[in-house]
Amino acid sequence: MKQVHSGPIPPLMVATDRGRWWPLGSGTLRARGPHRRSPAASAVPVVLGLLGRAILWVLAVAWFVVALPFRLVFGTIALLGRLTGLAIGFGLMVAGAFFLAGPFFLLGIPLFLFGLVLTLRCLD
Repeated sequence: MKQVHSGPIPPLMVATDRGRWWPLGSGTLRARGPHRRSPAASAVPVVLGLLGRAILWVLAVAWFVVALPFRLVFGTIALLGRLTGLAIGFGLMVAGAFFLAGPFFLLGIPLFLFGLVLTLRCLD
């Protein structure tokens, strides 16, 4: 079976001690060899990261609890406004259709269209 890379290795590619391949002079600024750190120095960022995440989680929960009543009140007001606009728009559509069937069809056309636009805007 033919492999993905089945040709000869290009002459500008070399293998490092880690088994990675890259072209010579590629401009990478990687240091050769693994970085040596003391165990205590590497544990400090992990502890600070966990502590920071815990503090952010507590602040997020506190903000959710503080903002919840405001979101509920404003959401209810928005819902009632949409329902009112929907009822008025539907009523205008019915009135426009009523006027379209009678002798006032010139009044019925804009009334129906205004009701239709209002209804569609409230359904968004």
